[in-house]
Amino acid sequence: MPILTLPLGGDGAIIPVLLHVSGPRQQVLRALKQPIPPPVLGRGQIDTGASATAIDSSVVQALGLLPTGTTNVLAPSTGTVPHVCNQYDISLMILMAPQLHVASMTIPVIESQLLSQGIHALIGRDVLAGGMFVYNGKANTISLAF
Repeated sequence: MPILTLPLGGDGAIIPVLLHVSGPRQQVLRALKQPIPPPVLGRGQIDTGASATAIDSSVVQALGLLPTGTTNVLAPSTGTVPHVCNQYDISLMILMAPQLHVASMTIPVIESQLLSQGIHALIGRDVLAGGMFVYNGKANTISLAF
């Protein structure tokens, strides 16, 4: 089981991620002889309070994603009124040197405005459920294992 251990920075539990069009979307693009957009290398912030993973709108644009639907999102800032977000299918990989860990070839994610916080993705419990996450405040590190 590969383990990624990184220093804990002032901006939280940040991990390197590779965001790409979903596996099924890649197959469709190949069949149509259309180019497959290159993956987006970015910063993912681990958020154990988020039930779902989110990606920034810039990733949606870079990958040419089309919504698969919408979903209601409740957050402390929305109160009891849900915010409607577009939902997309992507492929998510976590860079765990010297290899990639494929978290999912097809995972539904929601679109959000994250780049202003310096991140491309918010990694929620839907991804974390497949592994182990350790926040070690005394050592000022995070560890992620899959």
